Amino acid sequence: MEAATLLKLNPFQNFLLRVLENLQAKDNGEIFAEPVDLEEVPDYMDVVKEPMDLSTMRHKIENFRYQSVDDLQKDFNLMIANCLAYNSKETVFYRAGVRMRDQVNIWTFK
Repeated sequence: MEAATLLKLNPFQNFLLRVLENLQAKDNGEIFAEPVDLEEVPDYMDVVKEPMDLSTMRHKIENFRYQSVDDLQKDFNLMIANCLAYNSKETVFYRAGVRMRDQVNIWTFK
């Protein structure tokens, strides 16, 4: 759907997409861009019970699954919590999660 049409039809969804684009811009290594590949990381689901990533968040926005900004923020926080729970502190993934968490303040969502 064209951005101008989306803005007219549903400004809330347009706002959420802009927030998501800002989050994606902070994910320089595209670590959070797609779901974790379970073939590459077969034990991921042993630690993470509810996976989350930026593409899943986009899908939820496009399918009107967020009723509030808080819903989007919960998924963002879940994504970061999953990253920090699974990865050890010495990894690039853990450091990326901390960096993303620290760069995204509450004002990003309001």
